Amino acid sequence: MKTAPLLALTALVALCGCAASDDSACIVNPLNAGSTGLTSLRVGVPASFEVSAVQTLSCNDTAASQRPDSVSAEVFDPDNHLLPSEVSLTVNGMSAFVRFTPRTSGRHHVLVAFAPVGSVQQLGVYVARDWSGSPTATTLPLPRCTQLDRTTRGTWLCDGVALHEGGRTQRLGTSTLAPDVAVAGNVVWVVGSEGRVRRFVDNGTELELTGSLLLSIGASVSTIQSRLASERELWVLDSQRLHRFTFSDTGVLATAGTPPVWPSGGERSLGTDSASGLLVRTAPNRVRVVRVINWPNSEACPFQLGPDGAFAATDEPCLPLPGQPVGFEEGVVWTRVGEPFQAAGQTLRRWVVSGDTLVEQGSLVLDGQIEGVFSPLRAGFIVPDIRLGSFSVLPVVSPEQGPLGLELLPGNPQLGTELRLASPRFYWEGDNRLNNASTVVYERSAG
Repeated sequence: MKTAPLLALTALVALCGCAASDDSACIVNPLNAGSTGLTSLRVGVPASFEVSAVQTLSCNDTAASQRPDSVSAEVFDPDNHLLPSEVSLTVNGMSAFVRFTPRTSGRHHVLVAFAPVGSVQQLGVYVARDWSGSPTATTLPLPRCTQLDRTTRGTWLCDGVALHEGGRTQRLGTSTLAPDVAVAGNVVWVVGSEGRVRRFVDNGTELELTGSLLLSIGASVSTIQSRLASERELWVLDSQRLHRFTFSDTGVLATAGTPPVWPSGGERSLGTDSASGLLVRTAPNRVRVVRVINWPNSEACPFQLGPDGAFAATDEPCLPLPGQPVGFEEGVVWTRVGEPFQAAGQTLRRWVVSGDTLVEQGSLVLDGQIEGVFSPLRAGFIVPDIRLGSFSVLPVVSPEQGPLGLELLPGNPQLGTELRLASPRFYWEGDNRLNNASTVVYERSAG
């Protein structure tokens, strides 16, 4: 019975759009349409997926000319260790099934060689570990939290609304626009559109106002791009200036010196919310402003506290960073090199503060079939999520600080919720299209 290879080849030719007299060729995806979805590969779970025997296909090819007699395969983990694997030709002979059990998460490199005809296929498959955070979620009666955080005493902050234990809410804004909020322990900083900076402390019952400062016209805050907070200081980068606000031991909230104008203008926007720059603290008195000025690459320019207590640009050159920022944490910048859907693929790179500079600690190659890495940046610390088709996974740092791993998200992120974001502390999903709109929050593990 020889019909199976012929039918398989006929189907591939049809996908190429070949006419009977056509001698053109098309490129065939090495992963067959019927293969196991890559996002279902999990650490410790036996994996099986199908790989096509042909890479390019001519309209004049026949089943006999393309059917291999044998196949071999090698599977390498992210650290380039060879893993035990099995491979066998399928019934129709036009593809093979590769089987192995992943031992770690991240991108695995697979080589499949068909003989005497067929291609040597090289491809990346992505393995994710199970969610390591809290298995149970907290449901907040607040929709689509773009900014989400929680004080040490347990008060939730969502887009300018404080949610206390028992469900009581406290609005921190005085206008219809949500203020910008930053949390440091039990201290909550609020910068509102009315030109006022306020500092609150969570006393266990409510957020108690401990300081308020009405900004002068020369020191006013325009559209906030990025901010960093501690219990005593708030650093704010807006579209023009780099501000520093301090809270003294005597309870005085003040602007430290004259906010310098940072060299904005000409930079490309960052993230899905079009930020123009972000702040990365490199020392108690030093910060770098990261921006895209030489697209598609970034630079991190140093600022240092001056005698008047305000930041000032230093004479040091800006540090070049390959790629565009797609996330940041305390002392960490995530960049993406390359663009989605390009044949060359993309690389996610993680940069960590070391001394007064940023050094690379971990990367992840993203093949051409990966949609991309997406995240807003103005809302505060954010970890980029990687979208594999209809699924999203988070990059995670391996103990050896080598290739980055991947972690499955909890809940049902593949269902396309209206909003889903991850910070170093939480992963949350929000959707206000339902009558009972709410935000579901999962706490991430400390590791």
